[in-house]
Amino acid sequence: MSIDCDANATYLPEAELQGVIAACLKHLGNPSSLHRGGQRARAALEEARALVRETLGASSGDSVVFTSGATEANNMVVNACARLGARKLVASAIEHPCVLEPLSMAGAHAGADVVLVAPGTGGIVSCAGMAAALTEDTTLVSVMAANNETGVVNPVAEIARTARSRSPQVLTHTDAAQVPGKGELSFRDLGVDFMTVSGHKFGAPSGIGALLIRHGIGISPLILGGPQEAKLRAGTENVFGAAAMAGVLSRVGSGLASRIGAMRGARDHFERLVRQCVPGVIFNGEEHPRLPNTSSVCIPGVRGDDLVVALDLEGVLASSGAACSSGKPGPSHVLRAMGQPLERVKSTIRISFRADVRLGDVERVVAALARVLGRMNRGS
Repeated sequence: MSIDCDANATYLPEAELQGVIAACLKHLGNPSSLHRGGQRARAALEEARALVRETLGASSGDSVVFTSGATEANNMVVNACARLGARKLVASAIEHPCVLEPLSMAGAHAGADVVLVAPGTGGIVSCAGMAAALTEDTTLVSVMAANNETGVVNPVAEIARTARSRSPQVLTHTDAAQVPGKGELSFRDLGVDFMTVSGHKFGAPSGIGALLIRHGIGISPLILGGPQEAKLRAGTENVFGAAAMAGVLSRVGSGLASRIGAMRGARDHFERLVRQCVPGVIFNGEEHPRLPNTSSVCIPGVRGDDLVVALDLEGVLASSGAACSSGKPGPSHVLRAMGQPLERVKSTIRISFRADVRLGDVERVVAALARVLGRMNRGS
């Protein structure tokens, strides 16, 4: 049986989460229908919306718009802000491509002035760095809550406060897809106008996510058609997905302390063992707060892609970066933005653990890594 060390890509649900998901299979009706089945689906959808709002620390007046995932939600925010006119859009250079690509489109086709702020060498986006890019005509500031490759956690609340003090009309956004189930997350405490989450990052089914919008903020839709989701997202709602995401989100939130402890224990045990058997290993971002399950591992002299394939043959599922970019040529834009030399970037893999990982599994992962490196060294 394979050991899943790619939990930041798709978090395969643990047994108890599978039960939560299975219980939601009854919610398959069309919530726009007037008959009893449709009204039951409508009730389930609104219960899911309220549960997401409560679990993510949003206020009663804040909106929760169900989407197909964080990619759609992030596109919705960037496109809406770009439509406000040829203004300035500021984001960190380590954002996920589903933020960077619509920003690039806004610059090329909407005439927006797009500024990308580089992180420090440890991968954290500083408040000072973001503040230096702000001007009075800044429309949007976007910084991810935690990076999907390094796990480094950014000071989103501080950046949002600073942005608002510099430009009172600015809209603030955070892509928080990596945080639920791995760290504390409160929309209210972050103080942003928009926050996106994605169900499959914390054990819910893929194809469901949510955009949280602060009360009083207007936004134009990305998908046009029917009146669903308060006219912000046309199309028949994914009631099963919304109910499953809300249920899983609530479950992982209620046991968050133990989950964090298990993940951090596994990650730290892994890094201790790797230090003992791999000379010169580097853990990117370890000097900053990180997600408890994430380790960005650089082994100089070894190609990360080759290492991922070799580990797969040993029954260890790892990644050389973001899963959605793994088939795309070119080095990690995150590590490059951190100022790392190309050879170090190419020698990096990502290990990310689930909450149900056992220390024995961690030790088997390290043993597999040692065997693979031994073969690579003999072959070089």
